[in-house]
Amino acid sequence: MKKEISQPDIYRTIVETLGEEIFVSDGEGNVLFVNPASIEINAPDLKNIVGKNVRDLMNEGYFSESSTLKVLQEKKPVSILQYLKNGKAIIASGFPIFDDKGNIEMVVTSSQDIEAVNSLLETMEQQQTEIMSLKKELSRESDFEVIDPSSVRIKASLEKVASLDIPLVIYGESGTGKTIAARHIHFSGKRRSGPFITVNCISGDPAFLEKEIFGYEDISSSGEKRRITQGKIDFAGDGTLVLNSISYMPRSIQSKLFEYIDTGHFTRFNGTHEVAAKARIIAITGMDLKELSDSGMFLKPLYYRLNTVPITIPPLRKRVQDIPYLANQYVSRYSKKYRTNKSISKEALGTLTSYSWPGNLIELDQTIESAFLMTDGAIIKGSTLYEVIYDPEDPGAPESRVYCRDIIPLKEAKHKLEEQLVKRAFDVYGTTHKTAEVLGVNQSTVSRILNKYRKQK
Repeated sequence: MKKEISQPDIYRTIVETLGEEIFVSDGEGNVLFVNPASIEINAPDLKNIVGKNVRDLMNEGYFSESSTLKVLQEKKPVSILQYLKNGKAIIASGFPIFDDKGNIEMVVTSSQDIEAVNSLLETMEQQQTEIMSLKKELSRESDFEVIDPSSVRIKASLEKVASLDIPLVIYGESGTGKTIAARHIHFSGKRRSGPFITVNCISGDPAFLEKEIFGYEDISSSGEKRRITQGKIDFAGDGTLVLNSISYMPRSIQSKLFEYIDTGHFTRFNGTHEVAAKARIIAITGMDLKELSDSGMFLKPLYYRLNTVPITIPPLRKRVQDIPYLANQYVSRYSKKYRTNKSISKEALGTLTSYSWPGNLIELDQTIESAFLMTDGAIIKGSTLYEVIYDPEDPGAPESRVYCRDIIPLKEAKHKLEEQLVKRAFDVYGTTHKTAEVLGVNQSTVSRILNKYRKQK
């Protein structure tokens, strides 16, 4: 038969196993109870501390000052700094317990090692620093960093739809930063405090994708009840669910997604009842959904739901002024990553802006990292970037400097070179003053050539 444990025994067991020091005396300062943690820190050499008076313990040097005596004197809770016989410093907090007549019947004191407290504070401070660093990194990653006029307009559109809180679709070539744009929408809107969850819709198994998005139900091994496994739409909560490459989503799942967007409810894979959810849907694709819906490959009602305010991220080749800005951002990132400060030369920026970037941001990022690692000095040169971008064995690769395909009069060639060079530099640096500085000419010369170029257009 199981032995019953009395309430006093339960309380004693709890107090004795606490990591915090507990020290109890009567109204005269005589020790009634000390838990093992308190004995260890206050008087480990005493075989029996119970029954001794705190005045005697203080006189014998076990502690410099007594919180118990302080409570008895002031008849209220107190906290003091105590120095122990072993040299440790503790924070002791005493609390009076009164009888029916208002006299102190007992004093309960708890204490904490200052070193342990400081260590805890240092750990918390370090964790707080790490959290702030992660928040800063997350904020940086969520920022749609642009300076090109066309990109600035796109960024304004992202921030506008963020406040609308509607389902939408983001179009763009591979690597243009569609996910970054979706993240910017999320962190610019009222859902910023919620999760940001992504799902890749390219899956060879439609059932797996449906389970990943909507979760599923299974009969338990006992056969008595259904076991529910949540999907990404549940994890997104009040945040955002991003569906990457939505054009690859099977029609059966498209129908279920349309039902959710239309009603706010969905049914899990193998489910028997509807489930409510609040996640915002942002779809991402590199394909024309209208064309796919017209051909029957994409559900037309879903297309209309998503395409209310379509956003298209332009390719990098159409955002020329963003290239130097982004390149410098990447160089700064890799300087931190590899703990080596490097910068990129003006010549190198020119090499970057003259390239078409079919891989967009992903290719630019990879190119900068490769050039960063290949550069022994502190400056990344144009020649290094040229070697990274172009295959030296490719006969179709352009020359790293000026080249001419046809034989034309020298004067005409000079005019064409002048026109192309000034236009390219102005696209990169944005002002005639900076363009003139980079090219080593007067500002009036740059203005004259640009005006001439515009009139010819």
